Amino acid sequence: MKDYIESYHMFFPDRKFRFLLYILYPLAVWVGLYIESILFDGSFILILSAASITIAAECLADFFVFAGYARKENGRNEYLKTSTRYKQLLKMAFLSDAVRRALSTLLIISVTAAVLKIPFKLTIYLLISVYFFMAVALFVLRFFDFFSIYSFITIIILMLYMGFNIFILDKNIFAGISIVLFVLSLLLIILHTRVLFKALKEEYYD
Repeated sequence: MKDYIESYHMFFPDRKFRFLLYILYPLAVWVGLYIESILFDGSFILILSAASITIAAECLADFFVFAGYARKENGRNEYLKTSTRYKQLLKMAFLSDAVRRALSTLLIISVTAAVLKIPFKLTIYLLISVYFFMAVALFVLRFFDFFSIYSFITIIILMLYMGFNIFILDKNIFAGISIVLFVLSLLLIILHTRVLFKALKEEYYD
């Protein structure tokens, strides 16, 4: 486990990024929700806000870690590419990132849902739907290494997420769709990993 975490941290821009990602980011979400709770009345608005902020934060944070890695030539972390263990390090880093993202989502959404007394089935749906839309976003985002593009695509994803929720919750089919999104998330992660390592293989081949 220690090797996986250390491999993941090798791709961080600096040591301060750990504090931002592990501590400040979840706290900032909850502080923002507390401020929103003063201005708005309604637990449903707050839980959707928590979900949206989580997606946005994860997508924008990824820019500083894995932006451009789905391209054959990305110019990121050239010093790591000189290592014979680079492929192994990258593999462990990607796996650690997926697990860390799942745990962060679980922590933020579950705590928020518990405080707001959101029904269990709806909480499960929110957890899975947030992770699915993040997986979709990162699958696209990692082909680019411009923050403006990351920001633009993140906004599009958030709009799609809100529209998707309105439709699913209006039809009251969130329980069944959770299973579908869970399976699709796993398949997307597998496909994304293959795309990333195909780009890595082609880069070394050239």
